Amino acid sequence: MLNIEQSEFHSTQLISLDEYFDDMIKLYDSKLFPKVFLLNGKKGIGKFTLVFHFLNYIYSKEEKIPYNTRDKKINLDSKFYNSLLNQNCTDVIFFRASQGKNIKIDDVRKLKSILTHTSLSDNPRFTIIDEVEFLNTNSANALLKTLEEPTENNYFILINNQQEILLETISSRCLKNNIFLTIKQKKNIIDYLVEKNKIILSINDIDNLTPGLLFKYNELLNKYKIIMNENILSKLNKLLNFYKKDKDKDIINMSIFFIDKFFFEKVLKNKNKIDSLLTLKSLIVNKINDFTIYNLNVNSVLNSIEFQLKNVR
Repeated sequence: MLNIEQSEFHSTQLISLDEYFDDMIKLYDSKLFPKVFLLNGKKGIGKFTLVFHFLNYIYSKEEKIPYNTRDKKINLDSKFYNSLLNQNCTDVIFFRASQGKNIKIDDVRKLKSILTHTSLSDNPRFTIIDEVEFLNTNSANALLKTLEEPTENNYFILINNQQEILLETISSRCLKNNIFLTIKQKKNIIDYLVEKNKIILSINDIDNLTPGLLFKYNELLNKYKIIMNENILSKLNKLLNFYKKDKDKDIINMSIFFIDKFFFEKVLKNKNKIDSLLTLKSLIVNKINDFTIYNLNVNSVLNSIEFQLKNVR
């Protein structure tokens, strides 16, 4: 099994995704589950958690205390659940991009090599490819034959976080399911996790953030001691300097979120300047992206952004 962060396994209670879960187990129990299944939805909406619960449902069926389908809850004493935590389960393979980078062709070849060997049990084997949008053309082509001709006992679940355009060669091989949460459903997830984990939120923008991103940004705000009502330049100064040090793509994503939020507020106050404000926003976002791609100097980027913002009221 390829490595995956154990933090992904902490949501043992499924919240607000019941309908999607029920549809998946109906397909599986009626022996209609597709060999290649694609989940589309914004990053942090709970797609991985949904898949995790689905797998626990399948593999704990024969256990003394199986998955709780009524309450949508994982049995913490489940052998399967604990085998995943200990990373010694051969029936499930997790495969993902790393920090927004393309999935390398060598990694795909490694995955294909694993799949050529049968698992140690007679159980079905699931391969979960998270952030499948980061498959480039070469990596996708290397994977295509495996997706087109999976062996009888092999299934693939692909998770598309919509951070890049998914290649049509991959998309066309899948049965797709689009995942969406209402504001109320997002609030239910956030309230549950806040209460369960005793989290103090420094950010509370459920209109524009998925639960996963809200908690990730809250973690970064606390880690880097950033205050929400700081001015935009002060926040960008801290974030870009920390990115230079930590190379965490989530820092850049949060920077762009703050830029979007800043210009949204300006547009509301200056509706006669919408076009010029949106053009300026685009220029600044492009500057941030160039900063990551070309490893630009932090001070020169910040000076450029400050110059661009001088006439914004």
